[in-house]
Amino acid sequence: MKETKRVIYLLVISLIIGCSAEDGSDGLDGIDGVNGTDGIDGLNSLVITLIEQPGENCPNGGFQIQSGIDTNSNGQLDESEFDNIEFICNGQNAELGFTRYVSLISQSGTDDPTSNVLENTLGLEIDWVRESEGRYLGTLSSTIDLNNTVIFHSTPSSQVQNHTGVRGVIESDTEISLELQFGIGALRDNFNNLSFELRQYE
Repeated sequence: MKETKRVIYLLVISLIIGCSAEDGSDGLDGIDGVNGTDGIDGLNSLVITLIEQPGENCPNGGFQIQSGIDTNSNGQLDESEFDNIEFICNGQNAELGFTRYVSLISQSGTDDPTSNVLENTLGLEIDWVRESEGRYLGTLSSTIDLNNTVIFHSTPSSQVQNHTGVRGVIESDTEISLELQFGIGALRDNFNNLSFELRQYE
């Protein structure tokens, strides 16, 4: 019996020692896995805005929005890359309540832009000057009402390249600026038939 108690006692002591709170030594780090292959670079999505003349798509005119993915990464939206075309149309009475100046603007090399005026119920002229590559300033022959005037413009194309966007700003009651964008952070000259409209509401 004493021998049995001694064995049980030794087992209990062994269990207590085996359950010590002290951590064991760290094991060796495993080997790093093989790096995965690089993914394919993403493609840019481009949008072109065009003035839609009155017709089947928009009875009172409006805008045509073309969008798609630049699959060949040339910085322009080619015809084969159009994924979607939508129309934003003017309302039924859109032709009432305002006067306007409408023209097609073109520019080449380092020359100042030229205008082909299509309509001018505002009775003013705009003299365009090239300030730097892709930047142009238009000076109006008379003042406009800044609170009631808006501008509309399309993104033009040329035989050499398509621009990716246009930024138009009414700088003052006698000045308007245009920037012809070609990709991110880049401006370019040379464009044909940029649709431009200066509209002043009554």
